[in-house]
Amino acid sequence: MPFLTFEKVYDYYLNMKKMLIILLLPFIFASSVYAQNWSKKDNTLFTLFATGIFIDCMQTNYIFTHNRFKERNSVIRSGVKSMRRTFIPLYFTTLIFSTRYILNKFPNNYREYILSSLIIVEGITITRNMSIGVGLNFKF
Repeated sequence: MPFLTFEKVYDYYLNMKKMLIILLLPFIFASSVYAQNWSKKDNTLFTLFATGIFIDCMQTNYIFTHNRFKERNSVIRSGVKSMRRTFIPLYFTTLIFSTRYILNKFPNNYREYILSSLIIVEGITITRNMSIGVGLNFKF
């Protein structure tokens, strides 16, 4: 009869965290539906931005599971190593919601330009990471 080991329990825990993140993603992206004065274009741009952040999160997780890369984000890099698995998704989720909150304070005519700029920056980051061999890691 197999016994429960720490490794089995920890793997189960990590898989449950992954499922929780996957289940929460529609709610994160659906937050754009509830914007009071956002246009359809603003909502679409925000969804693209949030998708880029999600991909960047998976790439950052890949960087920390493979020691041949160096993270350039000083906030994540300075975090305690034992907390990085929890800190990485928390950091990126906070980034999505805080961006949403800040953008709500801007007038409608500026939102499109800000979101377009953020999408370009995320696109450059993701493309650069992929060009040096960084993959996606969904296991936290």
